Amino acid sequence: MYTAKMLELLSIQRHDFLNHLQIISGLLQLKKEPEAREYIRTAATAIISLSKVVHLEVHEVAAVLLIAHKQAENYNVDIKFDVQNNLRGCVVPGDRIAIVVEDILNNMIAGLNAPEITNREILVSITGTSGDDEWQIGFSSEVSRLNLYITNYN
Repeated sequence: MYTAKMLELLSIQRHDFLNHLQIISGLLQLKKEPEAREYIRTAATAIISLSKVVHLEVHEVAAVLLIAHKQAENYNVDIKFDVQNNLRGCVVPGDRIAIVVEDILNNMIAGLNAPEITNREILVSITGTSGDDEWQIGFSSEVSRLNLYITNYN
């Protein structure tokens, strides 16, 4: 379901990575080492944040989050991730969770697109401890908050 979107995302991320390298190279050529270091720090922080999403055990959710992150950029919306749990052991089908997460994010991005909204940021937090039978995926922005609880029933 998400294969074509993921391939497109890989292509875009490849382009973004090359762009980062060109910016760093340009700053170094202009002898702006402090700016280059700061740019590298900022880019590395963003990459580390996304790498936690990539390592989610529910791959469909990871795909939706990465795609939404990229699509949000088109609306000047910044999605930040706080991944404290990788959803290991979740028995709820990933495609079902992904549909809900995708719908929530699409609606939140659309809601932040209004001109009167100045803080266009969404925080997606994934919590729960290893071995738990319940996880929470929280979505919050200036205009809305929503928590999605995922529970394993044996």
